[in-house]
Amino acid sequence: MTAQRLQQVFPFFWQSISNSYTQIFFSKDKVFGFILIAVSLFDLSAGISGLLAVVSANSFAFLIGLNRQKVINGLYGFNALLTGLGLGVAFQINAAFIVVIVFSALLSLLVSVLLDGWLYKYGLPYLSLPFLVAIWVVILSTRQFTQLEISERGIYVLNEMYLLGGLPMVKLYLWFDTLVLPIPVKTYLLSLGAIFFQYHLFVGLLIATGLIIWSRIAFIYSLIGFLAAWFFYGFTGVQM
Repeated sequence: MTAQRLQQVFPFFWQSISNSYTQIFFSKDKVFGFILIAVSLFDLSAGISGLLAVVSANSFAFLIGLNRQKVINGLYGFNALLTGLGLGVAFQINAAFIVVIVFSALLSLLVSVLLDGWLYKYGLPYLSLPFLVAIWVVILSTRQFTQLEISERGIYVLNEMYLLGGLPMVKLYLWFDTLVLPIPVKTYLLSLGAIFFQYHLFVGLLIATGLIIWSRIAFIYSLIGFLAAWFFYGFTGVQM
């Protein structure tokens, strides 16, 4: 029975993975999905954690018979992705962490199903609420998990860039890091990268490029949303 169900669903499996990434931007564009998957892997541990979380959540959703179209569209996977990325940034990958990632993905899936059923009758989306619930529950619980190791990535960024792509990657990173741009432009690109827990201009530029490829209107809306927040923060005196 399980084998038959997997065989029926398999043609849409990779589509569900891609859509879980693009659904964060309310998209289902395959090219944009490829860009976002690549972007998430810039931090290899976080990227692998996010991918594992998506595969776990979508596979489990298929097997227990949840709405097939919602799974294919990535509606049950994108919160698992965010949970996996967040935990992947916080912890080192080991056997215990992989188990935590799988169960965290399932937790985000179950919360998604719960909120979907509750908010649907009010015509409201659950957006990233399952991610917030899942990651806080897991982070608060991990105080008791002695086998998990806190990540030290981000302390020696140039070493990480060298491991990722050698000297050319280090030079590219330094070039982007010293690039002179207007502060709003720089902050916009960093904000796009931060959605995937990546805090660098190059990542934001790739995501912005993906947005333009998918929909110029969506790109403009992202600018409008960012600038609205920017001017509001400036008006209220918030430290940017």
